[in-house]
Amino acid sequence: MNVAIEMHDSECLAVERDGLGQGFVLLDAYVHRSEGVPGVAPGEGGVQRIRIRIEAMTVEGDVGNLPAYIYEGSLTIGTSIQDNMVSFPAAYSEAVRLRLMLSEDARVIVVSGTGVAIEPEGAFQFVESVDFSGR
Repeated sequence: MNVAIEMHDSECLAVERDGLGQGFVLLDAYVHRSEGVPGVAPGEGGVQRIRIRIEAMTVEGDVGNLPAYIYEGSLTIGTSIQDNMVSFPAAYSEAVRLRLMLSEDARVIVVSGTGVAIEPEGAFQFVESVDFSGR
């Protein structure tokens, strides 16, 4: 089963960093699961808590009040960009950049670091069957 976070239907719960530069972004994410390409092939949609751990984390922009819905988001790993749909579980040991536009005021935060691990916390909660064949 292939799994991906749909950023623009997700909610950002927390952005935290410790004194050593280790940090995370916590999401209640809208998740696509499919035997094909998530968000393209038919499958399931649901909600799952996701922790995005970032090494040597820096944060640009005003995080503001959380939780906040994500209007749009992308994850850049090296030179590869995952725009809106971010695969997980995953781990990368190279430069990363997570860009999120948050509601209600469309504020943008950019979380950068030297590595990332994207892991589920808790079970997938089914919401709907999805079929993109009509697009």
